[in-house]
Amino acid sequence: MSEPDPRHMKKQIYLDNAASSHPKPKTVASAMARAVTQAAGNPGRGFHKLSLAASRIIHEARDTLASLLDLPHPERLIFTRGATEGLNLAIRGLLKPGDRVAISRLEHNSVIRPLESLKSLGVEVEYAPSLKNGTPDPARVPDVDMLITVAASNVTGAIADVEALASSCRARGVKLVVDAAQTAGSIPMPWARQVSVIAMAGHKGLLGPQGIGLVWFAPGVEPVPLIEGGTGSASESAITPPFWPDRHEAGTPNTPGAAGLLAAAKYLAKRGILDIQEHEIALCSIIMEALGNNPLITLYPPFDPKERASLVTFNVKGMDPAQVSDLLNQAGIAVRSGLHCAPEAHRFLGSFPAGAVRASPGPFGSRAEVRRFLDILIKKIRER
Repeated sequence: MSEPDPRHMKKQIYLDNAASSHPKPKTVASAMARAVTQAAGNPGRGFHKLSLAASRIIHEARDTLASLLDLPHPERLIFTRGATEGLNLAIRGLLKPGDRVAISRLEHNSVIRPLESLKSLGVEVEYAPSLKNGTPDPARVPDVDMLITVAASNVTGAIADVEALASSCRARGVKLVVDAAQTAGSIPMPWARQVSVIAMAGHKGLLGPQGIGLVWFAPGVEPVPLIEGGTGSASESAITPPFWPDRHEAGTPNTPGAAGLLAAAKYLAKRGILDIQEHEIALCSIIMEALGNNPLITLYPPFDPKERASLVTFNVKGMDPAQVSDLLNQAGIAVRSGLHCAPEAHRFLGSFPAGAVRASPGPFGSRAEVRRFLDILIKKIRER
């Protein structure tokens, strides 16, 4: 495992990778700096040296990420500000009054809130029949226009059977929209070509900077643009160009962000996503074994580390999760507590309204760091 440059690392033990990965591969920051200094032109909006350099970054980033994620038609891989914007483009761009949508019981507010807004326009929303882990049951896909599911929950870590869901949705003519914020870059996605839409965060498992993400639409899935404006193409027309990716990338793109994401994608391609998954499973296994055997701790399922993303959710009996995370923070351990922007998932777990504590190891975490976290946690519990 290639470690990041130590100068980029903090003394704090970072276990909040489900929120945003840290540290990044050392090449990410240097690539972003080069983009600012050597490719400062506006991509697609000029033929001078700096503009062309920026255009090359955008083009290479799109192609490299499409290859990494095994996505055909790279032009249909759209840069966004994050998974939230990608989900909004899918939800607002594809649904119309009278449409029916089913969602899992583990969805993030980036799905729940835009759907709540669309209810006033006549879009009907329901929960899909679920498996024991809260993900949709592939054998009982309802008769709806769209099914939305997390690829893996940011609260429980539960991994959905997206491949089986895709098969069932195709047979029923249902669009399948997947929120892959917790899997892209850290868990292989062999089903990627089989779904209608995949929304991804650039700053989590893909190890890129914040403020950039991706959304991919399968051929034939044609959302209405979320944002319209200058694209550098067809400028004589008052109508947004019909061709991809311009149709969905109005405005000056985030070239430094794309450069950082490109560097991260190259690191991931070299190391291998499967290697990262196995590394993170090993770290989560240590945490789950320790916490699962402690009578003072409530550990939330699923209990097999191979059936979940790289995060462990728990509560300390008799303590507010915010108090636990604050005590850990004071000891130099970064975790996240609360509802994790997914209140329905906590209702499903039974941890609403206080939420829970989430520890999420990343690709550069170590067994020593995980054991140090556990030692401090147990010590703080005993001292309370």
